[in-house]
Amino acid sequence: MKIGVRGHEIEIPHFSLASSVAFPNEVFKFAYTYNQPDKPISSVTIDLGDHSRRVSVTGENAKQVKATSNLIEKDLLRFSATIGGASFRRVAGVFLSVVFLTFLGLSGAWWWRTRIYSALGMLICSTVGLLLVLLLPWHRYLPGFALYQSYSPFLLIRYAPQMFFLILVAALLGIPFSYFLPRLRTERSRNYSL
Repeated sequence: MKIGVRGHEIEIPHFSLASSVAFPNEVFKFAYTYNQPDKPISSVTIDLGDHSRRVSVTGENAKQVKATSNLIEKDLLRFSATIGGASFRRVAGVFLSVVFLTFLGLSGAWWWRTRIYSALGMLICSTVGLLLVLLLPWHRYLPGFALYQSYSPFLLIRYAPQMFFLILVAALLGIPFSYFLPRLRTERSRNYSL
């Protein structure tokens, strides 16, 4: 069995589930290989990590291989997340960086020219969003695979990925909101004055 912790891979030979191995609090890669030649199921390989999630079952009895493979897949599917992994983070990070950099440049130029508060709001939201995308450890918040042994009693630590995701969404929504809210107010004041 191999586990990945903070970029390091640890191999535990001859691992049995009954052994008393102390696991770290966070595991971001897990690989398990079972080999027993001349059996109906000769090998089972489970490789769960940031770049790939793979389960392989081989053996002589096709019916048992398919049943075992379906059972493992069904059990692991309960713990699967729809978003996460290196390729998702890469695509989403590039997209969000381009969006925030574009709005940072546009709102910065607009605020420099006009000194309107709505442009300042767009500038602040763009800066906060770009800093979140560039500085947060997204490999811990959106991993391809993660196994947590214990949870912190502190809400900020326990729900940090969800909180930072909501802040990122608020920064994204704050850009058009900062632009359109003052315009709606001026249109309403014009309608009342007529």
